[in-house]
Amino acid sequence: GLIVIMLLYISAGLSHIDIMRFDDFTPRGIHSIFLTSGFVFVSFGGLLTVASLSGEVKDPKKSIPRGVISSTLVVTFLYAMLLIVVVGVSEPARLLSSLTPVADSAGSFLGQAGFLMISLAAALAFVSTANAGIMSASRYPVALSHDVLLPEAFGRVHPRFNTPVLA
Repeated sequence: GLIVIMLLYISAGLSHIDIMRFDDFTPRGIHSIFLTSGFVFVSFGGLLTVASLSGEVKDPKKSIPRGVISSTLVVTFLYAMLLIVVVGVSEPARLLSSLTPVADSAGSFLGQAGFLMISLAAALAFVSTANAGIMSASRYPVALSHDVLLPEAFGRVHPRFNTPVLA
């Protein structure tokens, strides 16, 4: 659902881009792009979740690299296209002061429905991130228990669902 909403936003926004908004793209110097990229890198932290669940994946030697590489490519493409639309459709002054630049930019070319659509996407992103975090967090104590670094009870899994019980 989140990817569909992002693709709708990107496809609708491409025709509203003002190419002149990309003039003087680095008014504070190229170092500002590198500082910002540090924040974007944190978004790729979901890759750690994939690695923490690798013990439960069929054929992990093949599936994990494919999953990590393909998800990195997809997310990079979506982020780049999303940022091109945000910068291309937003007034610089409004973009600078906005706490919700993606939703505000969607509102500028899709109206209130666009603003609500992107707000829904943000909610979906938070829920999916929280769900993945909870799911992967329970696997760390299981692994530590198997390595005898935590009591054996943390390593117990449900007999039917094969999911951590205490952890």
